[in-house]
Amino acid sequence: MIVEVIINSNVKDLNRIFDYNVPAKFVGTIHIGSKVLVPFGTMKRAQEGFVIGIKDTSEYKIKDVLNVERRRINRRKNNFSKTYGI
Repeated sequence: MIVEVIINSNVKDLNRIFDYNVPAKFVGTIHIGSKVLVPFGTMKRAQEGFVIGIKDTSEYKIKDVLNVERRRINRRKNNFSKTYGI
């Protein structure tokens, strides 16, 4: 299972979606709107992001989701919903 994640950052050039693999331990607990920690960039520092899509495959070389927060965000109040139509 692959999730599409938007990174929670103030960087203007970071307005795109990134694909991440979902490890078996998180399958069933990760949904659209889930808050996740993912490895990002060459600094290997975990970044906070939000799942905005789920798919079966990716055309990119992808890394694993590191952690999933149990609480889900309200998609109607989410700033990403205006940008990405979810």
